[in-house]
Amino acid sequence: MSDPYSDLGSQNKKVQAQIADALDSRCLDPSQVAIRAAYLSGLQLPADALAVEFGSGTGHVTKDLLTMAGAARAVGIEPSPILAQRAIERFSDDDRLSFEIGDAKRTGLPTGSVDLVLMHTLLCHVPGPEDVLKEAFRVLKPGGVLAICDGDYDTATAQIADFDPLDQLVRFMINQNVTNLWIMRQIGGMLTECGFNMGARQGHGYVADGDAAYFMTVIARGAERMVETGLLLSETAEALKAEAVARLKENRFFGFMSYVSQIATKPV
Repeated sequence: MSDPYSDLGSQNKKVQAQIADALDSRCLDPSQVAIRAAYLSGLQLPADALAVEFGSGTGHVTKDLLTMAGAARAVGIEPSPILAQRAIERFSDDDRLSFEIGDAKRTGLPTGSVDLVLMHTLLCHVPGPEDVLKEAFRVLKPGGVLAICDGDYDTATAQIADFDPLDQLVRFMINQNVTNLWIMRQIGGMLTECGFNMGARQGHGYVADGDAAYFMTVIARGAERMVETGLLLSETAEALKAEAVARLKENRFFGFMSYVSQIATKPV
């Protein structure tokens, strides 16, 4: 199965809605909010800054461009009609925010018109990420800022011991839903080739806490996908999902993944 996020707008409505629910869970996780604050809050933008998020999902991170990065206006560009509509409905009361259906490789934005471009967990899903970076370079003003954050997906785990079956669900789900597990290990060379100047790079550890809502969606989707591909019987999948819930209740559940953020600027 190819990464459904790589062509999200063409997926059936059930898949798009399932992904929207998972994005909502992840975006609202306090640890995930802290990761976004860590790399967005220190940006220096002009007072009237226009910020654009490529791959804006259900809109939570686009709003961070106002509340964390300090932009005056923010636009989200999202290929999935279902995700874009959910963002519009959720944030329609804020006239500083707008959302549109579009392609990160061909945004239609005027050249040199944007102060900040954000790509939050986008590039790992994109075949040919260089084309997205080139589009960001084109639309940014001289001196404009590019902020990228993505998972270092090879580190994703729920393992608490050797041969842990829950970890296999996490690894399978990542394998089925991520185009490039190592994008943030490769991003420096890509940015340099596109003409960007490199800025701050940070690592961010994410440990599932509380109800582990996002990791629970990862495990559930991994189990369901294994059933679809014939690797598991449905009864086995349900038992593994129940194991995850039981571990959570007994404070034995562990979920971890590292993220990396990279800031770059367009030369003046």
